[in-house]
Amino acid sequence: MSATIPARPVRLLPDEVANQIAAGEVVERPASVLKELLENALDAGAGRVLAEVEAGGRRLIRVVDDGQGMSPDDVLLALERHATSKITSGADLASVATLGFRGEALPSIAAVSRLTLRSRAAGAESGSEVLVEGGSIRQVREVGCPVGTVVEVRDLFHNVPARRKFLKSAATEAGHLGMAFLRLACSRPDVAFRYLAGGQALYDLPATADLTVRVAALLGRETAEHLIPLEEEAGPLRLKGLAGLPSLSRPNLEHVYTFVNGRFVRDRLLLHAVGQAYQGLLPEGRRPVVVLMIELDPGEVDVNVHPAKVEVRFAQAGLVHESLSRGLRLGLGRGRPASPRPTAPPAPDRSASPPGTAWSPPLPSPRPVGRVAEPWSGRAVPYTPPPGPVSTMPAANAPDPSPPPAPEPTAQPLPLFTPAGELSVIGQLHGHYILCASPQGLVIVDQHAAHERLTYEDLRRALATGHLPRQGLLTPASLELTPQEAAWAQRQAPDWLRLGLEMSPFGGRTWSVSAIPAHLAGQDPAQLARELLCELAGAGVPPQTPEFLEVGLRSLACRASLKQGQRLAPPEMAALVARLAGLTPPLTCPHGRPVLLSLSRRELARHFKRSLEPLA
Repeated sequence: MSATIPARPVRLLPDEVANQIAAGEVVERPASVLKELLENALDAGAGRVLAEVEAGGRRLIRVVDDGQGMSPDDVLLALERHATSKITSGADLASVATLGFRGEALPSIAAVSRLTLRSRAAGAESGSEVLVEGGSIRQVREVGCPVGTVVEVRDLFHNVPARRKFLKSAATEAGHLGMAFLRLACSRPDVAFRYLAGGQALYDLPATADLTVRVAALLGRETAEHLIPLEEEAGPLRLKGLAGLPSLSRPNLEHVYTFVNGRFVRDRLLLHAVGQAYQGLLPEGRRPVVVLMIELDPGEVDVNVHPAKVEVRFAQAGLVHESLSRGLRLGLGRGRPASPRPTAPPAPDRSASPPGTAWSPPLPSPRPVGRVAEPWSGRAVPYTPPPGPVSTMPAANAPDPSPPPAPEPTAQPLPLFTPAGELSVIGQLHGHYILCASPQGLVIVDQHAAHERLTYEDLRRALATGHLPRQGLLTPASLELTPQEAAWAQRQAPDWLRLGLEMSPFGGRTWSVSAIPAHLAGQDPAQLARELLCELAGAGVPPQTPEFLEVGLRSLACRASLKQGQRLAPPEMAALVARLAGLTPPLTCPHGRPVLLSLSRRELARHFKRSLEPLA
């Protein structure tokens, strides 16, 4: 007989509890607070906005604007749930034209912090200040202050320790704060922004009518020089913004900024449409850099999907997708570089157009023997066998990050082919594969995977001595990082030093690279550092762990290896196969892809419907 569950009376939650529940949806982390406060400032018609944070937002988040301000009654009312001046009826939800409209941000933030709200409306002789702690109003008073609004959020999550302990390090949270600021500042170049972190001014952005000027200040001048302006009409959409040339790419989607009617959104449909527009223009696994301002009828887009307001739904999703992809592709075809100063292209087949000429998708061009353009280097990697005689014996002494149980004293690992002379190189196929004949049949070697495996083994042995050899630079290279990239650099720098990459802060968001791994000498140090930072951050592996070093080794091995499409001379192919033959199976590249395919004589005979004849 089952136990009877006692009936529980239904009752309304106290306002304090209800606000904390709402805060769980709106206030995910400090960056969520900054985003909501900046959106309120822009909705208030601010022409200048100051944002200041300390200790990754835990200690302080302050936003000051010169907008229209609020009356004393409105200051108090703004702290009530669902109090807003943006909409007045349910019909207004069908065409929201402001960034905020739900009336949840301020009460949700006040419920999990110590908040000070100070504001003065235009024409008023004085302002009003309210102190709130944990959702409870502690003090209301009249103050003197300029027209506009100041919101100070201190000790975020002080009364919700479970939420506070799940925050990341101060550097990580600072990176998210910086990205939230960057997105809002990018959406409104006509507004002046200033951003302070720990008392240091990271951004001081004057108002401008030129989006390129604002993007250059946020993402770096070098990036802006490879962007082309867009202004296209496509179906129901009007596209404005900047799109990166194929010479500019990143390993992830962090630099795809899409704004719908001025609101930053992270929408799968839009991201897929952007990827389709660049299909065939970027190497596999690379992503473009774009800043897209998408304008359409507010009635055609639903922004009331999630309290964080970063997701939207389109009334005609298929038409929006097709129009965005087509419009972006057209803009790429007739665009010109946004910056008046040209830069030298990294490779002949992937160069930026000179100023004054239209850019169109590049046509395939014949590649010189021994060279192939890569997104991270623009240069081919020459294959050089290791010094000294090539050994065909297995690399029995190579350390393994997860070594198997110790073998018997007499056990010896066997190479895949004994001796290596049993493999005879026939030639190269499509610049990708090396064809080899063996007494047992045909062996097809993936040259990139094979060389990557050999390079990885060499690097792993070198790292076992303490650190990888590094090549110092006569002139350190500098690079401008986004806030997120700067946070990655701060966390990863000590571990990259073991892997041969030496970098340090140079001031503001600029970092200096003074040495790179010796086996990558000759590559662009700034681009190499940015690529490695992005790739390791995207892998989600925490620094200062063996897994981080392992993923780092794989990334370095890939960048130092022969590329697909790279032509090899017969001696180079023979040397590569001889080294490969000495490794013990199973053979895969560090990322798990197979290195070779073996077709036996029996399989070949069966395919061609022949009897298996004995070897001559």
